[in-house]
Amino acid sequence: MSPSIHPLRSNSKAAGQTSVDTPDFAKAMIEQALAPVTADLSELSQRIMSYVPAKTRSARAVSAHVLGSGGKRIRPALFFLSCRLLDYSGEHLYPIAAVTEFVHTASLLHDDVVDSSSLRRGKPTANSIYGDATSVLVGDLIYSTASELMAATGNMEIVRTFARAIRLMSDGELLQLENLFNPLMDESIYLRILEYKTATLIEAACKSAGLLAGVPRDRWEALGRFGHEVGMAFQLIDDALDYTGSAELVGKSTLSDLPEGKVTLPVIMLKDVATTQEQERLAELLRGQVDASATREVAGLVDKYNTAERTVERAHGYTMRAMEALHSFPPSTARGHLENLANKLLFRFT
Repeated sequence: MSPSIHPLRSNSKAAGQTSVDTPDFAKAMIEQALAPVTADLSELSQRIMSYVPAKTRSARAVSAHVLGSGGKRIRPALFFLSCRLLDYSGEHLYPIAAVTEFVHTASLLHDDVVDSSSLRRGKPTANSIYGDATSVLVGDLIYSTASELMAATGNMEIVRTFARAIRLMSDGELLQLENLFNPLMDESIYLRILEYKTATLIEAACKSAGLLAGVPRDRWEALGRFGHEVGMAFQLIDDALDYTGSAELVGKSTLSDLPEGKVTLPVIMLKDVATTQEQERLAELLRGQVDASATREVAGLVDKYNTAERTVERAHGYTMRAMEALHSFPPSTARGHLENLANKLLFRFT
């Protein structure tokens, strides 16, 4: 069984739990959970650039910048652990692990251009160094490379799975653009954005392990459900951390969602708990560009009503559903490692 996990309450700090102001502790927890696949992640890092057929100086520079910039590589880690669960170690292990990272990285290149971002994981974004056009084109190159690696498996279900994820990620970005600075942002739309932009790729990463291993449909579908729910929880935690975390922990500037027009669950929840006057003020603040003063004012309401903590409680629910899907597999060391990583991703907030 997985270790017991509990949703965080607004009095968690008073109870002596570790604060989000201790990113070193959170980093250590994630590193411990990734330990079972450290060797695989290291091998992937050594191989990953060899999969990119970059023929131009700019393509090589941008690819090296984004693929060598570090990060936890959560998606390939979940893929490797899923392969361990099914005892798969065949020829497509590292290429498909690279696919999970390529699709994610290409989407970030495009997103950073759309969002005019200048910082990611504490480092300058590719678009801030090489320009928007180059970043978009290299993103396309990386997407194409991922497609070739998928096709090389000869497994059409893997191709369909990742193609669907790429399509939904693009649709999710468009849906998010349509709802920027929307004070009436509906929770169902917000959750669909999370599903499309984050959960579908993690679902594909876990599901593809089952497809490579050749297990029955119910097995790879269960792994897909596990990945989907972990992805939803992962992004909910990120959205909560934007209001309560540190730049070192989040990997980008905090309090950055609202200035970019992104109305996330900690703000959406205010509609149910804030006073009428506060809701009117919130709508007023979100009608145009949100400056630093307006952002701090909204963050004050998030803190007042503990909606970041309530967002984490919602993430806890998704994590529990992920465990239910995973528990359709018999207990094993590999299953325990997947459970541990899912739990530690949730507890980035603690």
